[in-house]
Amino acid sequence: MNPERKDAAKPSSHDPSPRGFGSLKRRSISKDLAVSLVLLVFLVEGCLLFLIYHRQADYLFHQLQLKADEYAVNLSETLAVPIWDLDDEQIRRIGDGFVRNDIVTTILIRDSDGNVYYEFNRGASETPISRVAPILHTGKPIGQVEFALSPDAYRQDLSWLRNTTILLLAVSLVVIIIATGIVLRVLMRKPLAILYQGMDQVARGDYDYEFDELHHDELADIARRFSKMAEKIREREQSLQKEVAERKRAEDKSRESEARTRAILDAIPDIMFQFDRDGRFIDVRGKPENLVVPPDRCIGRHIDHVMPGHISRVFRKQLTRIFETGGVRVFEYELPFKRELRHYECRLVAASDDLALGMVRNISERVNAAVEKKRLMDQLQRAQKMEAIGMLAGGVAHDLNNVLSGLVSYPELILMDLPEESPLQKPIRTIQVSGERAANIVQDLLTLARRGVSVAEVLNLNQVLREYLKSPEYETLRNHHPDFQLKTDLADDLMDISGSPVHIGKTVMNLISNAAEATLNGGIIHIETKNRYIDAPIQGYDDVEEGDYVVLKVTDNGIGITREDINRIFEPFYTKKVMGRSGTGLGMAVVWGTIKDHHGYIDIQSASGQGTTVTIHLPSTKEHRMQTSVPESIDSLIGDGERILVVDDVKEQREIATGMLTRLGYNVASVASGEAAVDYIKQNRVDLLLLDMIMDPGIDGLETYRRIIEIYPGQRAVLASGFSESDRVHEARRLGAGLYVKKPYRIKTIAKAVRDVLETHEQN
Repeated sequence: MNPERKDAAKPSSHDPSPRGFGSLKRRSISKDLAVSLVLLVFLVEGCLLFLIYHRQADYLFHQLQLKADEYAVNLSETLAVPIWDLDDEQIRRIGDGFVRNDIVTTILIRDSDGNVYYEFNRGASETPISRVAPILHTGKPIGQVEFALSPDAYRQDLSWLRNTTILLLAVSLVVIIIATGIVLRVLMRKPLAILYQGMDQVARGDYDYEFDELHHDELADIARRFSKMAEKIREREQSLQKEVAERKRAEDKSRESEARTRAILDAIPDIMFQFDRDGRFIDVRGKPENLVVPPDRCIGRHIDHVMPGHISRVFRKQLTRIFETGGVRVFEYELPFKRELRHYECRLVAASDDLALGMVRNISERVNAAVEKKRLMDQLQRAQKMEAIGMLAGGVAHDLNNVLSGLVSYPELILMDLPEESPLQKPIRTIQVSGERAANIVQDLLTLARRGVSVAEVLNLNQVLREYLKSPEYETLRNHHPDFQLKTDLADDLMDISGSPVHIGKTVMNLISNAAEATLNGGIIHIETKNRYIDAPIQGYDDVEEGDYVVLKVTDNGIGITREDINRIFEPFYTKKVMGRSGTGLGMAVVWGTIKDHHGYIDIQSASGQGTTVTIHLPSTKEHRMQTSVPESIDSLIGDGERILVVDDVKEQREIATGMLTRLGYNVASVASGEAAVDYIKQNRVDLLLLDMIMDPGIDGLETYRRIIEIYPGQRAVLASGFSESDRVHEARRLGAGLYVKKPYRIKTIAKAVRDVLETHEQN
């Protein structure tokens, strides 16, 4: 080495500077810079954390206020219908539902008159956040709700945020000191420039170069060590290059693998969580729209601070089990999300002693589909049950109609021949009334069988209601149940419907009668009619399709109906009344059959002890009502010897029809089958056929008429059946047959039908 450089490097004995000043001159620059940088960074970070703390505190308080506003809106909207309907139980359930939330301290629900329906006060340690919201119905205030939210959770979050800020500041101070010390020991500008210059010399091959200009102990020591390492650099250069290349390839593969893994996890529709043993979120992955709380508000926080209380308790319980026993735990839970209830399935597994993995899948579609399937299956089973019972009732009713003809029709003929002073007048009229009552029961069975609605006409439901309220039947109901109050709210502009006044009237009678029998002393029955347009299907006991409807709603505050009874209320002969004294058990079955025959829908809302509301939707019509004609007397319907052929497979029916028509002045013949009628027509001309539509065995009325008009086109006919107008009746009328009459025969009905058909043909 150069001796001059050695001498220059040695301290001079004549140097006037004392040893202490030399030590100061060669002080560590990293220490100076470290202290300065630490103070600066610590001050800046402290200010930033202070600002973040206050901003987050304002944000949390703002969120609590927003939650109070949201609760106010939801609670007022939810209470609108119960307050309007004076439904104390529903109001109590809504209030209890809200107070289950621990942050709710006070709820006061009252109507516009100041009547309190619900009050709750838990008490809060600090001043709560209060809200007062009006309860509106159709834009008008009907009540008011006051409630308060406890700021305890907000204070706990602030305490946690403050402690976390202080801890983070302390940890940051330690980290900054260590990091600054390390970095500044390496990254010193001027000494590094000198060191770089010397390294450059060594790189050029000057391995004897000495770093005399370095005055810092750290860098001087590095320079000395570098000089020793320089000799080995050349030997290791090739091996290092190879190692670097291999490491780069490995890092590239690692980045690709990590990217693929991240892409796969992000593509999975499920939500993935990582928990530590204490139940804190370590990582959250999933689509933002599937997360109730954003990931940045979950990570680092405990389950109790993120999820509702009942859900967090389930998670903590399952986490404890998997850490204790291992294996996979699968469970389901429900969570409200943007005004809808979502169903989730969670799978938890312990990945290590301190780490648990959770995969949560949204199974709302599956659960809702199962619920909807069950609801539709229930509707299908009800429909199938009613259809099966209806078929049985229809067959029985058809046979009973034939049997009852003698009790209804013969007394009418006999009474026409008896003098008024005859002692037989009263017993025969009694027989006739009994027969008509039995015929009414048969008519109920036909309605149940969906075969009982006669020819529809345009009518107004308000008029049907008013006529019933003036009827003897309503007077009888009032005598048996004098204590109930009746309130009506009938729309003045109510649209018309197309239907049978008799069946609609019977429906109204059954609904009001049931409501009266269900009310206690001083009970209230409220009848409401209105127009309603449904623009989207409504699900309920019946699914109401879209369209224009006339709505009838009958509400009582009586004893209510249990869930089991609601499911069976439309079954024939299923009744809680005394059979034979309070009814036949067919009332609601007849209502169901009538509404279905009128293409309407029915819904029942009730609970035991809470009253009942029956809502009926009937399709409206744009057709105009016909003016009611003045009833004609029997004398104006007498015939003039016209020839009539009675076609019926039942002997008694033929005899009754023949007797009535003969009494009315017609020339009558009869046959027992459709084939016999065709043969008779081939040999004899008649002015009119009285043709039974259902004949067994042999051809029925439609086929008989087809064969007859092939022989004599335009043959006049009156159709008869124990059922209502069927498709085959309509087909026969389309071919040219005239009016249709129902059995059992009544002399005025058959007289008018025959006369109208004969006169219509004469005018043509």
